[in-house]
Amino acid sequence: MTEIFKMPDIGEGMAEGDITSWLVKVGDTITADDPVAEVQNDKLIQEILSPYTGQVTKLFVDAGTTVEVGDPLIEFDGDSSGENNLDNSQVSQSSISSNVVETENSTPQNTIINENNAVQVANGRVLAMPSVRHLAYEKNIDLTKVPATGRHGHVTLADVENFQELDSSASTQPKMSTTSQHEPSVAAYEKNESAPVLREGRQPMTPVRKAIAKAMDTQVAIPTVTNFDSVDVRKLVDHRNAFKEIARDDKGLRLTYLAYAVKALAAVAKKFPELNASVDMKAQEIVYHDDVNMGIAVDSPAGLFVPVIKNADRKSIFTIAQEITDLAESVRDGSITSNQMQGGTITISNLGSARGTWFTPIINGKEVAILGLGSILKEPIVNDDGELAVGRNMKLSLTYDHRLIDGMLGQSALNYLKQLLSDPAYMLMEV
Repeated sequence: MTEIFKMPDIGEGMAEGDITSWLVKVGDTITADDPVAEVQNDKLIQEILSPYTGQVTKLFVDAGTTVEVGDPLIEFDGDSSGENNLDNSQVSQSSISSNVVETENSTPQNTIINENNAVQVANGRVLAMPSVRHLAYEKNIDLTKVPATGRHGHVTLADVENFQELDSSASTQPKMSTTSQHEPSVAAYEKNESAPVLREGRQPMTPVRKAIAKAMDTQVAIPTVTNFDSVDVRKLVDHRNAFKEIARDDKGLRLTYLAYAVKALAAVAKKFPELNASVDMKAQEIVYHDDVNMGIAVDSPAGLFVPVIKNADRKSIFTIAQEITDLAESVRDGSITSNQMQGGTITISNLGSARGTWFTPIINGKEVAILGLGSILKEPIVNDDGELAVGRNMKLSLTYDHRLIDGMLGQSALNYLKQLLSDPAYMLMEV
């Protein structure tokens, strides 16, 4: 009996997703709950599981295709009878006409294993996550030459890194040369030919970049204001220095200034609830949130992700530091889940680690405020005694939705944030 597996909704309000790669091919026999494909919805790549048991008889779309929720993905023969109990209306003609994968191209015989044991599918696509592809691009590595050790023949980050080490090691080995020292060798010509990586011309957006562009498009209509300021954080620097070894030795975590900033901004969001809200223009309402769920912008080889620390106002700085580490690792190894990316009410973007100072962060999603953290710089200040001294100034940029937050309110919130960051003892008494 034939069954059709259609594109499921794997996220809140998902309308479509990209088939990043197939994990099955025509002829495979699978059981219910086996993973059958990787689907990218916004910035996340998730495996989708089969609801059916049986033999795969058709893949309706090629890897890399964008598919709407409800469109057919896989045809199964559940009992090997070949009987078709489907109404033709169950299959989208538009999807079939443009996206059907020729079954001949999906047979096992068309899978190529090159001389380096790297797996390459018949249509030339190497199975690899976007982060892996980006890393290979940055290192100028041809993915088709990288031996794949991941599940279903996927190339992993470790495969790319190991390949680079082996390649570097090989390139440093002394080689016999039959050419004159005054004549360029063939190897030199080959190296010169492959060294430059030019970007001139058009290139398709990656799924992550498309998701970022789509999110930014929705923010164009929001009138924003950014207040720039700085705060002397000498006491904060001393506090972190006093506790970072305790954090490392006793708890095995890295205590960063970002953890302090998350705690402080969570307190600001409680004191100024307009910063922890949303604007519903359709209903002409302001939506206030009880929970303070802090998004933290995390850079990765695949692009920018914003995982969320839930209930940040109720957690200790150590706990926040641990969650920052865990979420950042999940982003960078590609294991971040949709649940870890949802529910944010206010966000922090940190350019301090890149030696950035002030910038204009862009509000995330339906939120109304975002804090930009810059570097902590040694700068001249006038201390409380009216003397010139060396301060440790942290740069702050607070962007907010001017439909809800006026300048005075924005600056008052920023002043409270500065008060908390300038004195950790006061912050721990206050929040």
